[in-house]
Amino acid sequence: MIKLPSLVRLKPGQGRELAAAGLCLAVLLAAPLLEPPSTASLALALSVPAFAIAVLALARMRLLEFCPEVLGGDVILPRSPRSGGTKLLLPLQFTNAGYADGVVEWIALRLTPEGEAGRSVLLSPAAEVDMPRFIAAGRRLTDENVIEPFTGFALEGKRALAKFVLFDVAERPRAAPLQLRPGGYGFELFIKASNSPRPRLARAFEHRLEPQQLEDFGNDSTVYLINYQVTLPAVRRALAGSEWLPRESSAHR
Repeated sequence: MIKLPSLVRLKPGQGRELAAAGLCLAVLLAAPLLEPPSTASLALALSVPAFAIAVLALARMRLLEFCPEVLGGDVILPRSPRSGGTKLLLPLQFTNAGYADGVVEWIALRLTPEGEAGRSVLLSPAAEVDMPRFIAAGRRLTDENVIEPFTGFALEGKRALAKFVLFDVAERPRAAPLQLRPGGYGFELFIKASNSPRPRLARAFEHRLEPQQLEDFGNDSTVYLINYQVTLPAVRRALAGSEWLPRESSAHR
């Protein structure tokens, strides 16, 4: 008997579907060997449903894989007593759409000023932030709420996981600190997971930094760039009772 890998879990009924698809494919492949013309109509009648069932089986099989997805779109410019330039805090929801477990090995963020593709900056995850402690500290980064370093993590099948990831310029301290100015910015979030040998673009979004927001940030205020079209249910559930986002009428605090 052929055993499926331990990471693969079949839902009730999926075994019967795969067996039926295999039987139909066998009939489809054997049909040309039968004597014509008495079996020609039978082969034609079976080929269409066999093909449809095979496609369905392949779609169902994909569900058995590790299929990580990322939901995000909000950006926080947190206050920090630490030196070293501006860092970006992103609330992210990682979801596994498949039934197999896997590992999110690393993520990266590319920041590009509007109309200036040559000035893109690559940021890497420096740490994970404990959001309840971040709020208790007056929305300021401290040694108590910053968990260093950021590492890869496991993601179980059909599960979602909320993380607040702090990004800093990659290859520090050789690279110059991040400097922001008014204008539009493109954000591209890349993910490298155990189901793929190469990283892939997981999500892209845009924000505009207004002069007032940069002035507030320079005056030691935490600034929020909110995409109100994106919802982060797992993140919000993880912070039940905590108002980590500002009201829509106020994008900074």
